[in-house]
Amino acid sequence: MRDMPRSLALALPVLLLAVGAAPAAAAPADGPVVTHVYSLPVTVEVVDSNNPSQGCPGSAANQYKTVGDEAALVAWTYANGTHRCVEVGYRPKVLNKPCAFWFEAPPRRFGQYAGKITFHFEYADPDGHPRDERVTIDEGSERAGRLGEHSGVERIWFGDDTGQRYPTKIAWGLKGRAGGLTQVCPA
Repeated sequence: MRDMPRSLALALPVLLLAVGAAPAAAAPADGPVVTHVYSLPVTVEVVDSNNPSQGCPGSAANQYKTVGDEAALVAWTYANGTHRCVEVGYRPKVLNKPCAFWFEAPPRRFGQYAGKITFHFEYADPDGHPRDERVTIDEGSERAGRLGEHSGVERIWFGDDTGQRYPTKIAWGLKGRAGGLTQVCPA
């Protein structure tokens, strides 16, 4: 659990019990359950700017903001109705075994973010057809949440086109102890 955000690492056993999840692998009689934990790197892409009629006023640099320090860096933007200005993406480890995905919202010391985020999980089904499964969390009430268990996920993303409007803010961790997306897989 070295790469997992500390607050999520401490809460993970409790969260697993709270949601009734079975351990990822059966523990041998003489040893612990072995899992692999990955903190997923994040990318932020500005997909529209200088377009005030669609809610993306100003330059690309104006579409989202960062706050934090060397220990934790957070990015945030305003929700933008049904038009996407910003897209946040994650590249998980692509494995052919079920992995659990957890999102930890940024610490409240960086601001009040109360928007709903809809995560898109892109993968191919057993017949090779592309799939886009969606899971929504509310940053205002869910500080850390299990997004589900999936196999073969190639990409996870969300945009600021959440159906919500200004002044609703959504946020995500960029580095350090700022929250973010974690993948937990059986060994």
